[in-house]
Amino acid sequence: MRLYLLRHGEAENQSPTGKDFDKDLTEHGREQVERIKNRLMNDVTDVEFSVFCSGAKRTQSTWEIIAPVVNVISLDILDELYLADQTHLLNFLWNNPNQTNSILLIGHNNGLSDLASYLLDEQIVLPTSGLVIIDFPEAKQLSDIGLGTGVKVGKCFPVE
Repeated sequence: MRLYLLRHGEAENQSPTGKDFDKDLTEHGREQVERIKNRLMNDVTDVEFSVFCSGAKRTQSTWEIIAPVVNVISLDILDELYLADQTHLLNFLWNNPNQTNSILLIGHNNGLSDLASYLLDEQIVLPTSGLVIIDFPEAKQLSDIGLGTGVKVGKCFPVE
């Protein structure tokens, strides 16, 4: 079982509505995500994903950029993942019925960094558009993952 945690690209300082939820990616943020797309294009051509994406504009824009290179079995865009903390994300994964061997979770900090740190039992800080890939060699399903059960098998932190 493998978990791909992807933080959205750099976001605008202000949205047209004034709401954080509605902030889109900056041009630099789009360029960051393009680098992730290129990495995924080389690494996941034969991987089938369950994708879970926060409902925020910046995470959906991140998904739209990488979607052409990701083989999707299921896609869920969920407002409940917006700014979700580690506990919420972990409970979400444990209780999600849509499980495949490869899960892509697109979201926000601090939740994603805290989740990665917990699963790997080491400090991880995801920058904007940072990707960390965690393998769970002993897990048969997501409810088997926990503190230190993951092994980092890859990461991509685009250079500013």
